[in-house]
Amino acid sequence: MTASIPAVSIVICTYDRPELLERAVGSCADSIRESGLAAEIVISDNGTGGYAPRLAARYAQAPFDVRCVTSAPGNISVARNAGIAAARAEIVAFLDDDMEVGPTWLRHLHETLQASGADIAIGPVRPRFAGGSAPLWDPEGGRYTRVLDRPDGAQLILEGRQRIRGWVISTASSIWRRGTCFTDSEPFDPAFGACGGEDLDLFLRVARRGRRIVWCGSALAWENIPTARMQLSYQAVRAYSGGQVYAGIYIRHAAHPFVRAADIMLRGAIQVVMALIRIMTLLPRFVSDRLQPDPDMANTVLLLAGAAGKIMWRNRIPLYHMEHAKLRGRA
Repeated sequence: MTASIPAVSIVICTYDRPELLERAVGSCADSIRESGLAAEIVISDNGTGGYAPRLAARYAQAPFDVRCVTSAPGNISVARNAGIAAARAEIVAFLDDDMEVGPTWLRHLHETLQASGADIAIGPVRPRFAGGSAPLWDPEGGRYTRVLDRPDGAQLILEGRQRIRGWVISTASSIWRRGTCFTDSEPFDPAFGACGGEDLDLFLRVARRGRRIVWCGSALAWENIPTARMQLSYQAVRAYSGGQVYAGIYIRHAAHPFVRAADIMLRGAIQVVMALIRIMTLLPRFVSDRLQPDPDMANTVLLLAGAAGKIMWRNRIPLYHMEHAKLRGRA
């Protein structure tokens, strides 16, 4: 470990994906070198393989630290919190283990955070699909793309009339000020660690405390999308879970939770009816295409799944645990 305190700690949470983690760490290392910043990489190992310490050891001669901490039990919030606790810098960046970043990623995130005076800066995430192309039901890959057409430093509003619509906020490529954002004993709530939504929950909390979130479109990052996640059936489960998480978090943070719950569930019910009507109109074409969903049918199915999740929000499905079980051959 270097003696000096780094300017930035990059936290990468991982769960039994050694090949992807190696690529993520390698791209971060290149970005640290390009930035000229004093930085470190903290791997929060939430899995069972034990490969993360061996990967960190390969960087023992690097001019920056790559350290590994163990986080348990399997819970993304536990992993993120362990990474924060281990990070030595006052500025903390996050990257998922299935992502890779461009050479200027860290420099642009850091410059945007400092120039704007904001508390958080978020960068775009674009997909890299297994096999090289998007699924036929989403030929543009829009379902997997998190990009906004805004200049660097533009403020992002999460609630009210100016809120961003049709875009999912995420920690996947982001940078935070520790002193203003991580003031709770557990910044990421473990209650959302199995189903997801732990990042939205924290974003809402810090925004309501007056913290500013800005956009950094120049910080390029890509998510590696495996074949399993390209299936419409998987995305339908994810949309259902997303509807549950959306409802649960906004109800939790509402001034009048019962009223907000009734509003969200009513809107979900209306969306379900509209989606079912739309599916009936698309059904003849769906049958004639030999049950292959086109973008219209796929989007309607995903709308239906998300709306159903808003109605059935109380019993959230453990989406991440389901994914992990499948990864390890138990589902």
